[in-house]
Amino acid sequence: MSRQFDQAMQHLAVFKKTHDVMPLSTAISLAGAMPGKVSPAPLVGQPPAKDKLSLWFAIFDAMDAEIAPDFTPNDLPQLTVAPPPEAGLPAGVAPSGITDPAMRKKYEDALAANDLKNQRFSHQYALLQENLRAESDVEKFITACVTQNPAQLEFLQTRLAHAKLQPQRIAKLQGMLEHAKR
Repeated sequence: MSRQFDQAMQHLAVFKKTHDVMPLSTAISLAGAMPGKVSPAPLVGQPPAKDKLSLWFAIFDAMDAEIAPDFTPNDLPQLTVAPPPEAGLPAGVAPSGITDPAMRKKYEDALAANDLKNQRFSHQYALLQENLRAESDVEKFITACVTQNPAQLEFLQTRLAHAKLQPQRIAKLQGMLEHAKR
């Protein structure tokens, strides 16, 4: 189990360094494939557990650091940017087709802004998809743990209480634990 954990943590380190979503996706897949036993919280001075729950916490911590809270998937970038109306040219025209330097500069700035918006949208949308997949997987994991062994619920609750995650993530995971108790 420790080898899978270490591999997933290496992928998370690459994700944190490069912001490439593929290593994050790989870490999520490795977490999903790990055995589901939850260890009790380690005693003070002991190394942290290298189990599936610790890995999920590390994944959520890494994702939450990258997910932009203001991202709105409905705010799509433009497919083509229109030049200033006074240029009298169609959307998507090459900037070199605009003879007025001020209008060309305005158009080039609009194109650059849309390119940045497109890059941000692509990255944030990919993170959103991975977040949904991770949340679904961890919910199945929590439900399976509690169903197979109700004593695991106490370990999960204790470990979540000590997790260093963002408050909204802790609330979401606590909701999953509450749902699993039923």
